Amino acid sequence: MGGMHGFGPVVEPGSDAVYHEPWEGRTFAMSTLVGIERIGKGSGRAIREEMEPEHYLRASYYERWLWSTEERLLRKGTIAPGEVDAWVARLRAGEQVPRRLDPEQAERDRAAISAMHPLGEAGETRFAVGARVRVVRRRHSGHTRIPRYVRGAEGEVTAVRGTAPLPDIGPYAGPIEPVYCISFASDDVFGAGEEPSWTLRLDLSESYLETA
Repeated sequence: MGGMHGFGPVVEPGSDAVYHEPWEGRTFAMSTLVGIERIGKGSGRAIREEMEPEHYLRASYYERWLWSTEERLLRKGTIAPGEVDAWVARLRAGEQVPRRLDPEQAERDRAAISAMHPLGEAGETRFAVGARVRVVRRRHSGHTRIPRYVRGAEGEVTAVRGTAPLPDIGPYAGPIEPVYCISFASDDVFGAGEEPSWTLRLDLSESYLETA
């Protein structure tokens, strides 16, 4: 929600901390393992965008992750409806937290987390470094990786990162297309303010751009 009016400053005291509560780290780990072990269905990021707006705005960052992780497990059939609530009741009643040690899985997951997945090589591209471009302004019925605050803004291509699937479809299963690093002047995106102008850089898929 960076840059949206009414939500306060983007940088807040303590925002440099990775986790503020132990459960947040466990939630991140669970979300990661659901993807690696293929026991969930769908993309966590896209599913989080399906939350009721009031719930989404009220929830903290990792509360949204926890919600989407449970949804992915439900949609795959890995857990049954009501199973999580039943476990909460059992734990509150004093039942011990179940534990499972699986060195083979741990090694497999460590390898998957450490694996590199570079972007593909970009051949012929629509835009060259130095070109002036404008981010398209359109309504999205589903997932997109265009930040709302930059739609319609003009910037300059400063690098061609490579190629990757268009994330809007699938998501992350769309056609392969170039990804560009676009530099924007902060005044062009957010308007002039009391602080000096600074540079904002975003990596954007080719479909998100048009000639300025």
